[in-house]
Amino acid sequence: MSEDRPYKLPPYRVVVAEDNKVLRDLLVQQLSERGHVVVGVAVTGIEVVNVVKETQPDAAVIDRGLPLLDGLEASREIAEQAPTAVVVLSGYLSSGDPDDEALAAGAQVFVAKPYAMEELEEALEYAVRRFANGRGSAPRVLPG
Repeated sequence: MSEDRPYKLPPYRVVVAEDNKVLRDLLVQQLSERGHVVVGVAVTGIEVVNVVKETQPDAAVIDRGLPLLDGLEASREIAEQAPTAVVVLSGYLSSGDPDDEALAAGAQVFVAKPYAMEELEEALEYAVRRFANGRGSAPRVLPG
């Protein structure tokens, strides 16, 4: 018998935070086409924290490179103010370990850009499951 607690199955209510309009629109379209409901969109880190607090989604997909408050700092704020499952996206890896950085920021999973939509789907379910189980394990990095 699994020790995992029940968690919500897809489709999910999702907030998308991406400062690049083309990528943001594409991500919203791809999530919607797969049956997810995009309940909010943000362009800055400050905005995504507020949108998550207002909409209480199942998950938030947050670009690491957001202006005003980067994706990791926004994840930290969300973890403190409006806990929800977080997937952090990034087109670059810092000198640190993205696993450690994502975990420290309260995210459940880190996905490197570019990614296949199937990878993001898997990451969303993983993040929601991990969040439901108290963030017990280290976040996974899905290579792009």
